[in-house]
Amino acid sequence: MLFLLLTIGPAFLFACGNILEKSGVSTVGKKTGGVSNPWQFLKGVLSNGYWWLGIGCSGLATLGYYIAMARYDLSQVQPMMVLNPVLTALMGFVILKEVLTRRIVVAICFVVAGLLYSVESLGGVTSVQNISMLWIYAGVVCGITLLVHLFGRDREIADSLIMGVGFGISAAFYKSLAMDFDLDHISFSSVGNLLLDFRTLGYIATYGIAFLYSQISFSRGRALFIIPFSAAVGAAVPTIAGAVVFSETFPLGKIISVILVLSGSALFVVRRPRRKGKKRKKSSNL
Repeated sequence: MLFLLLTIGPAFLFACGNILEKSGVSTVGKKTGGVSNPWQFLKGVLSNGYWWLGIGCSGLATLGYYIAMARYDLSQVQPMMVLNPVLTALMGFVILKEVLTRRIVVAICFVVAGLLYSVESLGGVTSVQNISMLWIYAGVVCGITLLVHLFGRDREIADSLIMGVGFGISAAFYKSLAMDFDLDHISFSSVGNLLLDFRTLGYIATYGIAFLYSQISFSRGRALFIIPFSAAVGAAVPTIAGAVVFSETFPLGKIISVILVLSGSALFVVRRPRRKGKKRKKSSNL
């Protein structure tokens, strides 16, 4: 019961936070010209009530999510976070009267089936970490993301990828710190050791970059693409870390569950349709 409370609750709050932050940032972006006028854009965002309400929801969600990560396996917690785009889609259907396409319905079925398949093993604790492998894994994943950012042409994909990878790697750093430090009984000496630990700097850097790019992507991208894409990446990165870094057990049932959940999350991603103008130019050239 506690596991479900600490995972479904944050997933719901993250969905609310995403919608509210997107609403606030989009409104300010239209008025100020977005990141092309960074100072005006920043002032507008910081004075927007919807954005602050979204930040509040995300803050509460993060608190529950971090408690869950400290107590349970990453490979169990992260798939539950994929409920974020599921709940976002359902909230959009009920509240905003948005259309649920067949693709989204199939995606929801995949996610729900995957979570139900793993219900017997929910709340597992099998983590044994390898700190050297943590840094290697973080370096490889961040390096690949940097290459996509530098050479990729689609800014929406690059922004969402940085957002998802940043949150995913920061989750791995946090899990590693939580395993070495008793976060339920913190003393002055433990706080000092925590602040001097390089993993803390890694966490701050990756989380900070992810949060920055979440706002940038909301200002110039589509929520229908950004939220599910970053959620899929943000779930996959720590789940793989659970196997590679933390040696978490992956029985057949758990593997099937993770595959179903991540496949469902990937189905939520809607690519940008080609512009009609480009099609006309191509046809005229022919």
